[in-house]
Amino acid sequence: MTPPSKPTPSVQPASWRWDVYVVVCTVVTGLFLAWLSSKLLVDEVVKRAMTRIYAPLLSLNYPDSGQRSITVVTLDDADLREYGLNWPVPLDYYQRLLDGLVKRKPQAIFLDVVFLDNKPDREVSALVGAACRSTEAGVPFFMATFARGALSSNAERKLFEARTATGEPCAVPVRSNVTPDSLDHSQWAYPLKPRAEDEAAQHAGHLPDSVALSIYCRFHAANCPADAEVPLALIWATRAAPTNVEIMVARNPSGALKPVCRGVWNWWEVIPGTGLLMTVANQPNLPLCPYNQVVPVRAFKGQGFAPQELDEAIAGRVVMIGADLKAVGDNAFSPLHGRLPGVHVHAMALDNLISFNGRYRANGDFEWHELWHSAANWFIFLSLLLTASVMVVWKRYQTRMTPAHLSDELASRGGFEDWPVVRKLRAWADAHLGHRGVGRGVACALWVIKGLVRLPMVLCLPLLLVLGWPRLGSTEKSRHAFRWAMYGTLIYLVLGALVFYLGYYVLFQGPLSIIEYVLFPLMSHFLHLGEMFAHRSRQLWCALWASNPWAEWARQGRDAVEGH
Repeated sequence: MTPPSKPTPSVQPASWRWDVYVVVCTVVTGLFLAWLSSKLLVDEVVKRAMTRIYAPLLSLNYPDSGQRSITVVTLDDADLREYGLNWPVPLDYYQRLLDGLVKRKPQAIFLDVVFLDNKPDREVSALVGAACRSTEAGVPFFMATFARGALSSNAERKLFEARTATGEPCAVPVRSNVTPDSLDHSQWAYPLKPRAEDEAAQHAGHLPDSVALSIYCRFHAANCPADAEVPLALIWATRAAPTNVEIMVARNPSGALKPVCRGVWNWWEVIPGTGLLMTVANQPNLPLCPYNQVVPVRAFKGQGFAPQELDEAIAGRVVMIGADLKAVGDNAFSPLHGRLPGVHVHAMALDNLISFNGRYRANGDFEWHELWHSAANWFIFLSLLLTASVMVVWKRYQTRMTPAHLSDELASRGGFEDWPVVRKLRAWADAHLGHRGVGRGVACALWVIKGLVRLPMVLCLPLLLVLGWPRLGSTEKSRHAFRWAMYGTLIYLVLGALVFYLGYYVLFQGPLSIIEYVLFPLMSHFLHLGEMFAHRSRQLWCALWASNPWAEWARQGRDAVEGH
């Protein structure tokens, strides 16, 4: 007589413990995939493409306190022609520019020009004198440097060694190194402090902090970030300073001035494909103007700005001087504005620090070695936990509210002639038989009704062709499934908004982190990855306890398919 086999544990989940287990599996799976996603090229490309779509929405409530505090002075090709100069310009030109700016009492001056070559001593002395006069007048002078001893020139050495009568440095060195994104070359992040490996490679001493952090902490010491190791995630605002559209112009072949950028971002631009439609329609799609106010150097000769307007654009502001020359490679690419002079990267980073009172949005990423110490790690963990918990409860409720038997029979639907409105129109036409105008009116009304019925299908054309839905009212089962799918979509949207609020306003994460950790938890549950691993791990556990593990594993797989 064959002894009875040892009973295997049940594979039917039916308790809150199972729900908790599904949540745990979803969170663990999500954490692993979050770490893996940063290693996958396709995921990173998709993340940047989607961030370009929604990033402009972040500037809808972006404070303008930074815009009112920063002015960018540019030296472009038209300025060189106006002053009769060639690039590189002599240092005594910068001396005259600094003296002219100091008279208008800015808060600080930053010169985004790195002097790598030795200059004539006369020119260097002129610039050193202007820097010292600026500092003595209460206007700190910050100067860009790569902070590499081997590349230092006599201009850098003398400027950074010069002191005022009170012993204060005439020029403050600030690190201007900015690394574009390796995938799309856009400026998504801004390093506030030099990396640890850069510090270790520096033999001459401590490396200076970035331009934005140095200037911000000089004037906002109380809000200076205590921990600035994580790079700043640049929020590129879209509401350009009002004067930029008028100032940033170029001459067309006929000699007329035309704007080279636009100052308004339209909300419909978040819709994918609008740029292509504008191109097909042959409509000019100018790039966005820079956010911070631009003052070309020729404005000091009265071009584009009245004297009072120029004083207002400089007084009490941080003035950042940079080159906007076609032949000079000091350019950066904003994901929203396109090509910009490199000085605008420093201006936008400083603008972020001012606007967010030092609580900048971080360009963090998921790292296992900082599992409990990183805000990015907490963000992905909490977003996964929130999403998995809500969706598990939603699925249990959906299962409970679904009728046991739903019909697959097609609902009987009459033709166009059986519609009540059509029957009424026909009856009204018959009552006025012989009236030609009534007949034409009824025909037109019927034609309009047919068109209105078909219009939604035309509007939903991409969904109908690609996804094949919605098929409204085909069967009782399809109507029920479509209705619950709409409810589920609404829940996904609400969850996405909650995760975005958690990341952007609570944990201060940047656009790239948010798009990854808003979409990633939703997609991980949408694909039922956590639930799949939960079911299969339970099946594997049951199979390991059976007398014939492989046969039990096969049986459980068959039962799962039939249960579906």
